[in-house]
This record gives sequence, C-alpha cells and structure tokens, in this order.
Amino acid sequence: MSQLKRKIEVTGLCVGMYVSELDRPWLETPFLFQGFFIRSKNEIDELQEHCEFVYIDLEQSFIAANDAHAAKPPQGANTASASQPGRKRGFWQWLLQLFGRKQTPPVAAPPKPGEFYKDTVSVADELAVAKNIHTGSLQSLVDVLNSVRQGATLRVPDLEVVVDGMVDSVLRNSTAMALLVRMQESDDYTHAHSLASSMWALIFGRHLGLDRESLKLVGLGALLLDVGKTKLPQQLLQSTDKLNDAAMRQLRSHVQLGVDLLRADDSIDRRVLDMVATHHERYDGSGYPNGLKGNQIPVFGRIGGIVDSYAAMTSDRPYANAMSSYDAMREFKSLADKSFQAELIEQFIQAIGIFPAGTLVELSTDQIAVVLKEHRTSRLLPEVAVILDADGRKLDDFRIIDLGDQPEEQLSSSGIWIKRGLSPGEFDINLEDYFV
Repeated sequence: MSQLKRKIEVTGLCVGMYVSELDRPWLETPFLFQGFFIRSKNEIDELQEHCEFVYIDLEQSFIAANDAHAAKPPQGANTASASQPGRKRGFWQWLLQLFGRKQTPPVAAPPKPGEFYKDTVSVADELAVAKNIHTGSLQSLVDVLNSVRQGATLRVPDLEVVVDGMVDSVLRNSTAMALLVRMQESDDYTHAHSLASSMWALIFGRHLGLDRESLKLVGLGALLLDVGKTKLPQQLLQSTDKLNDAAMRQLRSHVQLGVDLLRADDSIDRRVLDMVATHHERYDGSGYPNGLKGNQIPVFGRIGGIVDSYAAMTSDRPYANAMSSYDAMREFKSLADKSFQAELIEQFIQAIGIFPAGTLVELSTDQIAVVLKEHRTSRLLPEVAVILDADGRKLDDFRIIDLGDQPEEQLSSSGIWIKRGLSPGEFDINLEDYFV
C-alpha cells in the first residue's frame, strides 16, 4: 500500500480527512465522488453507516489519520481545494471507479467525460442501421407493455434485447440515434417517451464513460421508468386538463406500481429498481414519493430524473407542446442544485449539446437552418445547413455554413449567428434528408 494512503476504521474518522477509497463499491453508497473531504459529522455518520473501514489519502488530508487533533493543514496543503471540498475535484475519478473503469498508475491524465468513446462510423452510415433498431425497439416495447396492461408478466428479457441493440448503435455513433429520437412522430406519447428516455440515458451514459454493462442497466432502467403507467387509466394519462389532487395522487402512484411490477422478477438488478423508484425524487427534496434529497437519491435515480424530464420537455405531450433543446437546457440550468444535481446537469448539457445535430434554428439573417454538427469548443456556433429563406420558403439547394469559421471581428458586425432554437414540429422538414 502507498505510504500516502492509510486504512482506517470509520470510528476513527475526523473532519478534514480526505477519503480516497471505501471498503465496498461506490455505487453501493450515497457518495457521489471517488475522493472527497469529510466536511461534517453528518458525513462521518454516513460513512459509519455504510462502511467498516476506508482509506485516507494523507497527502490531501488536512488532518492526519494518526493525529485527529491536528489543528492546521499540512504544510503546502492546497487550501484552494478546501474551499469547495469534494465538489468539483474527483468528479472524473468518481465516474471511472463507479462504473468499472479502474485506473492503472497514471502515465497521462485520465479521460474526461466525452473522451471515453470515439465514433467508429459516420452518422450517414449508422443512420439506416439505427432506424431499423429504433423501429424494432418501439414495436417490441409496445408489445411488451400492452401484454402487461392485459395482466401478463413483464417480459424483461425481451426488453434487454431491445436495449442491447440500442447500446450497440449508440457506441458506434450516438448522433444517429439522437436524430431519430428528434424525428420520431408518434401519437402514442407513453411508448415514444419511454424509448426516448432510454436513448438519452444511453447517450448520457456514453458521455460519462459507463462501461457496456452499466450502459445496459441505465438504458433498461430508463426504458422502464413509466412501466407503472400500464396500470393506470388511459383517460388519466391522456388528459389535457389540469389534474385535481386526487387525480395527481393517482398519477404519481405509477412509481410504486412500477416498482411492484419489477419486484416480481428476482433477476432485476437493484440499480434498475432504484432508478424506477427514485426518478421523480428531486435533489432539493421537493420530489416524490418519499421526498429524498441529495445523496439519498441513488446515482441512477438522479440520471433517470434528468433524462425523463428532458424527453418530456422536448416532446409534444397531451397538455404541452415540445420545447426546443436550447430552451430545455436553459430550463435545466435554472434547476441546477434545485431539482437536479448541478454537476450532472453540467455533464448532461455537454453530452446532448445546446444546439445538437438535428436541431432547427433561426439565424440572425431570419433564415431557418438545421444543425449538422456541434463544436465542443464553440457550442453556440455549430455547422448548419440553411434550408429555408427569410420568408420561410424551402431553398432548392441548401447551403452549408460553419458558423465557427467566421472571423471574430466579423461576428460582432456582419456575421451570422443563431438567434433562437426552434421546436421540432415548427416546420414540415425531414431531417434525414440532410444527413444521408
């Protein structure tokens, strides 16, 4: 064992110690970060509840493991890190360990979110394959959930096959599946929403660097978030009126109904069960059914809440029109550390994008364009195809412009930029035409 790391029983922990490793997988605990400063007695109590011993990093601790009464940080300690202990630092390392990507002694910086996987095929090459997977997945989902409505047992293996195909596609190229979700037209909101939630969860998980097995679990969990709604009346689910208290309680019961359906199958992974049970809990404690907050919500539950909300915001619902992705991301930013954890919101925006491929936008010239490719370093200036003129007439030959290639001095005067994002259904446009 490294001389800078010391094993210590949880009864000997003190505020100021830096916990670098637990005696169990991080996912079995409520701690979000692999590596964090102990900031309060409450955190010590949580560690004592879940662990028998932990490993302390002596170099990063402000109190040595054999000197609990030390009053000062070690000489040369990074006090800047202590101003927000455990907040930003350790986030990437937490992701690496939490989902099975263990580090060897580093010779270079570990990959950050968005750098774990590389596209192996182009969008155009994957689109046709992804379209078949998407169509088959939706049909399989409809068949399985309809059988549950009629009293049959939930056929989880059938849904695992669905998720396997989606994982394969997303790992080859995540943009193709994202485009298909944006293009899907369905009068069946419940099934389309479940499939979209699963797609967004897989794309988010790919960005975070989840290994294949964890991707399958998060995709399956997202697919089943609303499985309990199969036990609710269609009239309630399709209502366009404001629900009274009794109807709202009935609608919210879908969470427990879903958990009950899953518990009937002993093979369901606990993380999938947790995801379904907690996807309506909120980071500030304002959610339901149990008013959990912060680390009380499992990581998969926090992810589930985000993808479920995004899929709803960007789809036409019985009671609301779809938002543009841009407006949805603005809404998420306003909810950071309220409804949702700020760090996960930040990474979700990085994963999905502000103006992702397939988004319709209005340019400063009043022309309408579709985003072809977003640049990670200049997300507000993507590559676009101008498809409608300023009067809304379709152009015979669309023009491709990379907004990021414009000189900076031109942008401030005569340059072209995005004025606003548009919701998917504002124009009758087949997005597939611009990516094949």
